[in-house]
Amino acid sequence: MIHKQFLLVVLAVILLALQLSVNISAANTTGRVIHVAKTGLDSNDGNENSPLLTISKAETLAQHGDRIIVHKGTYREMIIFHSGGTSMDSRITYTAASGDNVIIKGSERIESWVKQGGNIWRAEIAESVFMGFNPFTIWINKESPTAHLGGVYLNNNPLKEKLTITEVGQIVGGWFTGQENGRTILWANFGKLNPNKELTEINVRPAAFSTINSGVSYIVLDGFKITQIASPMATINGEQPGAIAVNGGTHWLVQNCSLSDCKSVAISIGQTGHFYPNANPGNPEYRDLSRNISEVGHHVIRHNHIFRCGQAGIYGLLHGTCSEISDNLIEDINVNNEFSTEETAGIRLAMAVDVILNHNLIRRVNGTTEGGYGLFLGPLFQGARISRNVISNTRRSCIYLYNNHGPALFDNNILSGPGKESKEGIKMESAEANVFVQNLFYDCGFSNIRIPGKTFATSNYLAHSLVIKQTIPALPRDDRWYSNLFIKGGLDQLDGDADCEADYNVYSDNASTCSWGDKHSKIVVGSAKFKLVDSADSVGLYINNKSIPKVSCPTLDPSFIGFFALSKQFIEYSDGKAITIDKDFLDSSTSELSRFPGPFYQYSKLGSIVPLFNCQK
Repeated sequence: MIHKQFLLVVLAVILLALQLSVNISAANTTGRVIHVAKTGLDSNDGNENSPLLTISKAETLAQHGDRIIVHKGTYREMIIFHSGGTSMDSRITYTAASGDNVIIKGSERIESWVKQGGNIWRAEIAESVFMGFNPFTIWINKESPTAHLGGVYLNNNPLKEKLTITEVGQIVGGWFTGQENGRTILWANFGKLNPNKELTEINVRPAAFSTINSGVSYIVLDGFKITQIASPMATINGEQPGAIAVNGGTHWLVQNCSLSDCKSVAISIGQTGHFYPNANPGNPEYRDLSRNISEVGHHVIRHNHIFRCGQAGIYGLLHGTCSEISDNLIEDINVNNEFSTEETAGIRLAMAVDVILNHNLIRRVNGTTEGGYGLFLGPLFQGARISRNVISNTRRSCIYLYNNHGPALFDNNILSGPGKESKEGIKMESAEANVFVQNLFYDCGFSNIRIPGKTFATSNYLAHSLVIKQTIPALPRDDRWYSNLFIKGGLDQLDGDADCEADYNVYSDNASTCSWGDKHSKIVVGSAKFKLVDSADSVGLYINNKSIPKVSCPTLDPSFIGFFALSKQFIEYSDGKAITIDKDFLDSSTSELSRFPGPFYQYSKLGSIVPLFNCQK
């Protein structure tokens, strides 16, 4: 009897556990599916047979755990998130329907053009079209007013702004703007085309997806084509708008999206900062942003194509922390030189602790006397890892590192500089404890100097946190250069600052070793014949595989690379586990101590063009 009662109790416990399991599982999967389609109505209930018309309406109905599926078509709206998910298991997901082409535009079509003399057409735009935001009244650079935020597009291609109507008459594809009697007037040269019969559009919105309130988190954006957004210029110490702008939110996932013709920033993973006019050793920049590291960043930005954007592909203060930016193609930034700021870059992040930048292709980043960097990090990027990226055709340095105590790891990158003679390539200013291993540097200049004229100190954090440990000036010191391949430009350009080390490298095509290290490094007399082969959506590499010698190099593990006394850490993952560099660009591994330097363990594979990156647009 007791035995039967015991069995009944056990059975009851099992049944209760199963019921709890079912309830927990249901709690994690019970999200409503809301459909949006161009055939819908916002008065519908949003099911598959009764879809909504706008994404904005779906946003007002969405609760944590819900999934909004957007069907094919062009959506001319700005979606403002008022709430997000509550955890990774209950995010709010916005996704393009499988196989559908979903386009979100920050523009409106204009079909009221009136032909003037020659090829010039004129259009009058009422202020109501801009809904309180008129980009044709805003200069990109107020100090140097040469281009407005607004733009004109013909069949999805941007036309180029001119400063006089006379210039417009002379150049097909030019346009000019002015204000008359409270209306925006546009003049444009469409050549032999009739703009009223073509797809002719102008910017009217500053964002595609954004928030008003800070802290909207756990949002997923998947598979959208976002274009023709006129967000104002971002500044690290000020406003940070973008076509997609997290505005201080955390745990966003942005993937499989295309972002083009965004006048300033494509994806902003920052928050509004402020200026620090009284920064000094007792009151350093960004001290007020210190907080629990779990409450910032943690974004994932992957498999996106970002092109023809003005200021930067990805940008942000603080919320790059603990984020992963991977497998993105970022190209053709600032092609018209409309942005003269130093903040112009493929990726620009500040205060990005433990950020991971992995396998991104960044190319054709333009600039004027300032800006035009592939990657610009700082101040503060302690614990960052930059790995397997390809950066080429930048106006200034492939990588610019500014004001950081480190450590930071740069491994298996392929960096084609703008020319050794330009002194651009790897530019460091008061950036210490940077570890460069297994990289390929082609025609790069190298520099590391102390920030001139700056007296304020820089924060150093407890490892993998935003808790300030100490605040002292950052110095050009403690860098490590191991097992790299230098072509056309070498480390002879760097002074042997305190605790800097370099060894087990190979120098080719007249690149020179440094005087303060490179005891076991080798110099190649012949040419590596390095060449990057670009196509529309990919890049490949050719190199003379017979020209690269092997070098006996210790295992690149914590015991060799060493401990960084200031930060009290090795080169580490965000969980504190030390990193051993035992894989190359192609994710191959080797146990051999005698191996090829640079990002490939087997250069025999490079006898033909080897694909490095492919973006399926």
